Amino acid sequence: MDQQENRKRITAVIPAYNEASRIGQVLKVIASHPIIDEVVVVDDGSSDETEEVVNRFNVRYVKNTGNRGKGYSMDRGVSLAANEVVFFCDADVIGLSHEVVDEIIRPVANGEIGMFIGMRNRKWYRAHRIVSFVPLLGGERALTKTLWKKIPAYYKHCFRIESALNFYAIYYGDGFQYKIFKGLSQVIKEKKYGFWNGTRERWRMFYHIFSAQLKLQFVNIPESSRNGRLLAIIALQSLGGMILGGLFLAAVYFGPSDFVNALFSWELSEEAQDPLVQFLLNFAHVTTASTIALIGILIFFPNAFIFLLTFKKLGFLLYGLKYKIRNNKS
Repeated sequence: MDQQENRKRITAVIPAYNEASRIGQVLKVIASHPIIDEVVVVDDGSSDETEEVVNRFNVRYVKNTGNRGKGYSMDRGVSLAANEVVFFCDADVIGLSHEVVDEIIRPVANGEIGMFIGMRNRKWYRAHRIVSFVPLLGGERALTKTLWKKIPAYYKHCFRIESALNFYAIYYGDGFQYKIFKGLSQVIKEKKYGFWNGTRERWRMFYHIFSAQLKLQFVNIPESSRNGRLLAIIALQSLGGMILGGLFLAAVYFGPSDFVNALFSWELSEEAQDPLVQFLLNFAHVTTASTIALIGILIFFPNAFIFLLTFKKLGFLLYGLKYKIRNNKS
């Protein structure tokens, strides 16, 4: 069987921990889906009746020796999967349907993308469009085993895994897409485990997510992207130099003392005047306009040259990267 045909066969992996009251509804959808021909439930050391509920369905059930975490359970499920495309699903998801599963799986099964994430309707995820460091977390996602195998073992632990999957799909895979499904939700941790235990678990989750993000962004990022960030820092620094040099030249045009008075009129009106503003005012009084103009030229033009040079190089890097990052909101 060639790889393209193998992509049409789907393995669903469902990590579960004490989900006896919720996993049955999820399995009704997953186990009856026409394009999923294998379901693996990885019980992460449950102490309730999760096993009894799972055994009512025609699925494969395995249990960890103790509570090993979500990442470990997902990795164990992938190791048992017979197919190239894997669909991960949380055991406590609410609102799952065959239509939602289809939308998540088909782009990966058709070879259009390396990973697709089904997102719950949470407003704070919109911040990802502005700040890419904000992670996209979704327990319902389809991806290839090829992508999974690229993830270092360090990230296949607890909640580090979802941040790592996003990162490796962008920089080392075929990109990813996502869609926010308004009907998807889940039982919050505070309700599932009680307020104090749930709050503790939530902060533990945040710690794993953002510590993974930091390591990914500063250690595992490819050298070309790291160089791009360095260029961006240099460009921003030189832009600041251009602004500073421009202020010196503006001071010459409007008159040094008048310019300082106009720029810091509010600070100069205060009873406790700012020492820095007083220094600038004294500097304007004792320094000639030609000297200030020379300082402005020496600051502005070298920084302008550096900015144009680095911005051009940065543009080429960003142009190449835009084809890797394909996280489209439908």
